[in-house]
Amino acid sequence: MKAKRLICPDVRRVEVEEFELGPIPDDGILVRNEYTAVSVGTEIYNWTYGSEPGGKRAFPRVTGYCNTGTVLDVGKDVPDLKPGDRIAGQSSHASHAVLSGARGFYQNVPENVSSRAAAFMVMGAIALHGVRVSRIELGESVVVFGLGIVGQLAATLVHLSGGMPVIGVDLDDFRRQKATSRGIDICFNPSEVDDLPTAVRDHCVEDGANVVVEATGVPAVYPTAVKLACAAGRVVALGSPRGTVEMDFLADIHLREVSILGAHQPKTPEADHIYYRWAKHRERNLVMRLMSNGKLPVEDLITHVAGPEQCQEIYTMLADNPKEVLGIVFAWD
Repeated sequence: MKAKRLICPDVRRVEVEEFELGPIPDDGILVRNEYTAVSVGTEIYNWTYGSEPGGKRAFPRVTGYCNTGTVLDVGKDVPDLKPGDRIAGQSSHASHAVLSGARGFYQNVPENVSSRAAAFMVMGAIALHGVRVSRIELGESVVVFGLGIVGQLAATLVHLSGGMPVIGVDLDDFRRQKATSRGIDICFNPSEVDDLPTAVRDHCVEDGANVVVEATGVPAVYPTAVKLACAAGRVVALGSPRGTVEMDFLADIHLREVSILGAHQPKTPEADHIYYRWAKHRERNLVMRLMSNGKLPVEDLITHVAGPEQCQEIYTMLADNPKEVLGIVFAWD
């Protein structure tokens, strides 16, 4: 079967190509995509540099990992789906997708959740994994550093988990305004605050935040992020921090017993366990249920809906001059 997809033939180039989709495995499904969502951090970094840090550039390469659409056909070993069902899954930017393997890679979309919103299921699961790693307790103060799409979703989940107050930090006025409208208690522009740690401390019971969720993925942020945490606080690396940075580990980490915790969503287990229930399937199902009952709104975060043929324009804008940007989807219908 012929389909269309986005392909990166070289650094900072992306275009639409036709490709052969391939057969449906016995444990797989064929989906006609309505929307695919852009992961601004991972996608744009790999589009710009051709690989993760230390990796070898490899082209051509597909891009993207968030899709939603309608099931066209199912393999004989898939008992819980039928043609016509709507699903959200983990697949690249393409008009059609074949999804197979663990049930955690796709979920049914509730009737009252739009396909545009459902396309952000995996990003919701990324944010949720960061909150799980944070182990937030009711009443703990939490800073979310970086209010992009994942940071916004994480802030909402932090609030649901009992974070109080929830403090946002971002340079961008649009993102801070959006976060405030979604219920974040306080927002700071670090370029407009003389002493950010003191400003944060003024809103915390202790000498800083119990948890700092770092959602920018920018290593240069970490020397500041650790200073926002209280003694024995936790800094959670939710955004992928590509690169290095110099830090004063004695003063800011060791003597204050601050913990730095990695939160890499692919490490979420495929199957649950008696001592850890939060497997991929359960987490993504929870994201869908939270969207359905209005506790994890997404529609207000979608700022751009583009046709696949606009891919070069969209990626260039995201890499070079993003303005008033949060959620971006490609519409394939």
